[in-house]
Amino acid sequence: MKACTRFVFAVLLSLSFPLWASGLKDKEEPLEYFRKERGSDYEYAMKTASEIFNVLKKQNYPYALEAAAIVFPELLRYHEFQNDIETLFNELLAVTSEESDGFSIGPMQMKPVFAVQVEKIIALNPRYKSKYDSINYNGDTSTVDARRKRLVRLNDLSLQLEYLKAFIDWEIEVLNLGSENEETRILFLSAAYNFGIQDSREKLRALFDKETFPSGKRRLYFNYQRICLDAAIELTD
Repeated sequence: MKACTRFVFAVLLSLSFPLWASGLKDKEEPLEYFRKERGSDYEYAMKTASEIFNVLKKQNYPYALEAAAIVFPELLRYHEFQNDIETLFNELLAVTSEESDGFSIGPMQMKPVFAVQVEKIIALNPRYKSKYDSINYNGDTSTVDARRKRLVRLNDLSLQLEYLKAFIDWEIEVLNLGSENEETRILFLSAAYNFGIQDSREKLRALFDKETFPSGKRRLYFNYQRICLDAAIELTD
C-alpha cells in the first residue's frame, strides 16, 4: 500500500507540473504550440479525435463534432502521460477504494466520480436507460466490486464514448443548447467537461476565460475552450 501511495503521489506531481509546460509564451496559439513542441501528442490527439468524430457520425449522433472537440485536450494530456496513467490504472484496480474516484482514466481522462454522475442521470431518465443500457449502473459505489467494474468500463474507449454521449445529451437538454450553433455548444460543453457537470449557463459562462490547461490551477497556460474550438476547426477542414 505504501509503494502504491508513493507511486500515485509521483504521478500527481508529474501531472501538476509537466516539464514541457515551462517557458510558454503568453500569446502563443495553443494548437500551434502543441503542433510544434509536442508533435507526437498533437498527432495522437488529432488522429483519435478524428476517429471519434467519424465513429459518432456513422452512429448518426447529432453532436459528433462537439464530442470530438471537447475531449481533444484530454487526448493531448493522455498521450503525454499514457504509460504512467496505464500503470496507475493497474495500481488502482489492485487497491480500489473510494479515493479512486478522483483519478482520471483512459484516453478521454474521465474520473470515476464523473461516471457516477452520468450513471445517476441515466437512472433518473427513462429515455436514457434504454439508449445507454451498457452504462446503466445507477451510480452504485457501495462495494469494491462496483467501483472496480467502473474503472474497467472507463478504460474501454467504446464505453467512454457512451459516457461522453450521455453527458452531452444531458447538458444539451438542461442547458437548452439544442438550438444553438456548434461553437456555442462547444463552449458550454467543454467548460462542463473540464470543470464538472453543471446545470446552469451562468456557472459555466463564468469559466470561459479560465486558463488552466494543461496543469490545473497551480500554473495558468492555455484556455481549454479555445483549444476545443480550434480543434473543431481542424477536424472539419
